Amino acid sequence: MMSKKSFGIVLVGMMCLAMVPEVSAQEEALELEEVVITGTKTERKLKDVPVRTEIITAKEIEERCVKTVQDALEFIAGIKVNKNSGSWGDRGKVELQGLDPKYTLILVDGQRILGGHRAAVDLEQFPVESIERIEIVKGPASALYGSDAIGGIINIITKAASNKSAFSVSPTFGSRRTRIYELNSGFKKDKFGSSLNYTHRQSDGVQPEYIDKYGKKQSDKYEEDIFQASSDYEFSPCSKVILKPFYSRLTTKSGVSATEMQDFIQERGGLNSLWKWRPDELSKLNLRGSWLNYRRWKEDKSIDLTLNTYETEINYSRLIMNRHTVTGGYLYHGRFMDDRGKDYEAKQIVHSLFIQDEANFQPVTLVLGSRVDKHDRWGTEVNPKASLLFKITDDFKLRGSVGTAFKSPGCGKLYADSWKMGPYLVHSNSALKPEKSIGYQLGFGYNYSNSFSAELSFFKNEIENMIDSRIVKSGPPPWDLYWENVGKALTQGMEFTLSGRIGNNLTPKIGYTFLNTEDENTGRELTLKPKHKVDVVLNCNVPEIKLNLNLAGKYVGVRYMDEDNTDKLEDYTIVNFALTKGITRYAHVFARVNNILDRKNIEDEYDINGTEFYGGVKVQF
Repeated sequence: MMSKKSFGIVLVGMMCLAMVPEVSAQEEALELEEVVITGTKTERKLKDVPVRTEIITAKEIEERCVKTVQDALEFIAGIKVNKNSGSWGDRGKVELQGLDPKYTLILVDGQRILGGHRAAVDLEQFPVESIERIEIVKGPASALYGSDAIGGIINIITKAASNKSAFSVSPTFGSRRTRIYELNSGFKKDKFGSSLNYTHRQSDGVQPEYIDKYGKKQSDKYEEDIFQASSDYEFSPCSKVILKPFYSRLTTKSGVSATEMQDFIQERGGLNSLWKWRPDELSKLNLRGSWLNYRRWKEDKSIDLTLNTYETEINYSRLIMNRHTVTGGYLYHGRFMDDRGKDYEAKQIVHSLFIQDEANFQPVTLVLGSRVDKHDRWGTEVNPKASLLFKITDDFKLRGSVGTAFKSPGCGKLYADSWKMGPYLVHSNSALKPEKSIGYQLGFGYNYSNSFSAELSFFKNEIENMIDSRIVKSGPPPWDLYWENVGKALTQGMEFTLSGRIGNNLTPKIGYTFLNTEDENTGRELTLKPKHKVDVVLNCNVPEIKLNLNLAGKYVGVRYMDEDNTDKLEDYTIVNFALTKGITRYAHVFARVNNILDRKNIEDEYDINGTEFYGGVKVQF
């Protein structure tokens, strides 16, 4: 098929790039000394973390010239990104290991982020210029993080306050009349530091104007403003307070008739505050308080929702007997919703306790943990997890884990009764129970001479009590739609990643995912889940001439569009290219071309609609 031939072209092109002559430079090791926190809530070197964690660094984001979080996540094994520039809540959602986006918990600096379409968070709202790294943990994680972490966690770690005075500005222009303006500033005086990011995005999207299947005029155009700030004050070397306020506003269009549209607005604002204290050399205490306000509304108020969430978390870690790192904590999570469009108000209060022991019995590290979540409506959920790291040699490691997880039903399904959704009249079900899962992860990692690393992982996730809809049709619409705990599903498969460094300039990375899924009620495959996915990224950096080239390609295999597995979608290949070139000490230019092979009309990939490009300049002092 044409797409397979195209992917062969991608591989040949990357091999040709690999033949670029080596340029003299100091050899660098793989970034295995990165410190990560998401897998255990404690600081661990990436190479030593018992719970396998993958990271995307700020450097990688800049090398690939990506401007959104979903683009940063696109070429990673085990991840499928769903993008739709024309939808208010679906512009960037992510699946882990074949599980729907609603089963991925999205955090920013540990704060739970809510708001989006179909219980999944839209990733485009986060400015990439403020990101220090993105940490990805796959598999069940409710033992530390509670609800929603069935498929795993994506934790976006934002940059700390500036340690010096700095300023940068970056305008970007591209196809689809895309314009992006980014402004960053930093300030440092004595023990106080502060930084600010402002990002403005606007685009015509895939279709500036069109008529939908209901005969209404629609548009993919959007305009977005994002503010992200960070301030900290160091009381002493052992005590620091960090404040991170944020705000975003997205305006899209929604059809009223065949000739008229109205504004559809989505806002997020909040504050994440953290106090870090080291009482002594053996212990750490973190106190976090967070608030998030989410609003979405149409001009005619047919949709009019306000959601406020509050979190207070305290966790304490201590090294005991020079062998056990014990972490315990408490979390209060309050959710308060006022949905005037669906005519209901609701609140949910959760009190959580968690404890974990990281036991170091070299060459084995064993992590045992559990969390108790007490909900004010359906009672108590207990979710344990066990993880193991076995250092067979210094370069060869085995990681494994098993744990349970859950996802609480959304307020809308519990409380919103008799509201219209297309041709359906939707009914609430206050008796819904949490969806539950058990997941297994087993993997092997090998490093060779600090130049290459390979990871081979196997996974299995079983979910029950899934919330599905039951539709009753009698007569003309609207038909009745009811929510019930009736679904069961299985996802299992394998991931392989090979990454490294060739000479001093080339860093290739290859990923492969095999995925097997099953709706256990019907015995058929889940929809839109490709069995095979291949990701290839090659970065070439020539510091002597301030040039960086990045080539990325992915092959996505066949998948089924319908639940009966009769409508099979063809495989396809996407190739992107990015270039960054320094022009002065304080400025560089960049350009990016997406979808070089000009793929179009991929039924489940709305945003893939021909080649697109953008470029710009960044000036920093």
